[in-house]
Amino acid sequence: MLSDGYSEMAREKHGRLLIVDDEESVLQALRRLFHRQYDVVTHTSGAAALEQLQNERFDVIISDMRMPGMNGAELLKNCFELYPQMIRILLTGYSDLESAIKAINEGNIYRYVAKPWDNDMLRALIVEAIETRDLKDANQKLNAHIVTQNEELERLNRQLQEKYQEKSDQVGEAEAKLQDAYRTLRQEFNSMVHILVGIMERRNGEEEGSSEKLARLAKEFAEFAGLEGQQIQDVYYAALLRNIGKVPLPDAVLDKAVSQMSMVEKQEYAHFPIHGQTTLMLLEPLQNASNIIRSHMELYNGKGFPDKLAGDAIPKEARILRIVCDYVDSQREHNFLGEALEPDAARAYLLKLSGQRYDRELVDIFMDVLKEYTEGVVSNFERIPIQEARVGMVLVDNLISPAGVVLLSQGTQLTQRHVDKLLAMQLQFEGHEIKLHIRRENTAEPDSQPE
Repeated sequence: MLSDGYSEMAREKHGRLLIVDDEESVLQALRRLFHRQYDVVTHTSGAAALEQLQNERFDVIISDMRMPGMNGAELLKNCFELYPQMIRILLTGYSDLESAIKAINEGNIYRYVAKPWDNDMLRALIVEAIETRDLKDANQKLNAHIVTQNEELERLNRQLQEKYQEKSDQVGEAEAKLQDAYRTLRQEFNSMVHILVGIMERRNGEEEGSSEKLARLAKEFAEFAGLEGQQIQDVYYAALLRNIGKVPLPDAVLDKAVSQMSMVEKQEYAHFPIHGQTTLMLLEPLQNASNIIRSHMELYNGKGFPDKLAGDAIPKEARILRIVCDYVDSQREHNFLGEALEPDAARAYLLKLSGQRYDRELVDIFMDVLKEYTEGVVSNFERIPIQEARVGMVLVDNLISPAGVVLLSQGTQLTQRHVDKLLAMQLQFEGHEIKLHIRRENTAEPDSQPE
């Protein structure tokens, strides 16, 4: 299966890049940097780039600031007016920062990058930009679907009123149809939410269904804590989608525990609750959930993020979700503590820090919830680098190459032949961190497994 994947990897590309710079050496350097992952086209002038854009579509344009004739700011401003969906990135020297800031305002530029650039940061920036755009497109489609369903519900409601005027004996039947339509709308909305959760889990390297497990525990806790009706449902949705704001984060941040992050990475990570809120707030059924997501990383002592709220200034729903998240996450690998705790130790940790990190009253209630809650909340799933692959391991998700090709499918049990191929692939994709999603403590006998 891997040998078939190798031939496809040369053809698969993540997107199309248009790079514009009047220095051929810069174009060659950027072409070498991106040609394996993207279809790269280069030009030495803004005019030539605009001419090609009349006939071809590109995902990203990267332009130098200083060029003869049309400079980078003018080129990207034209691109914003003519091709607003295309991601625009400006390369500039430190002496051009004032012009770069003006270009950002006029050309709605996604990001500017100072020369000389860092290759890894520039690669991560392109990946982040395209993934962020794709997530926004998915959100727009979800919102459009909900709008369409709401319009259909309004049409059925008007139809009901008209029929009531015509024949009062048909009201019961029409009302039943309206209720069916409403139930269908709610079912379809829930389906779309879970599709979004699936996208989030795959991007963040979480086991499929892990968000649902945590959300059920949060819902149970919310009921014990005295919330009612829509409040409980809002906590459930917030728990499901709490990590949606992590989707745009680079792998270098997602793959680390908070204790292992640099200061810059911690600052970037601290924005994920805000990203989550802004992603969901335009969807009316998720507005309350989006506000909970923004505040769910706050701490009772005011040392959380992003707004440094303290005590009862933190919404009760967010205080509930923080307790559940820390209880579950503390039992996982690569957590905020740096080591995985057993369930008893996780409960002891919450009790020890109640009144500091957590609302003491809510922690006491949560202990009562755990006495009666019998469902598991932590999976046996983990991510490892491919160089740590061993015979007998079972994949719990597809292995996908940096070019987007499925190399091994979910459920594959690794043989010696697979391990050898994976080690060879690590050399081929040097500079890319590729990880396997496996079950922990797999002890299958390698000699009994087919290739």
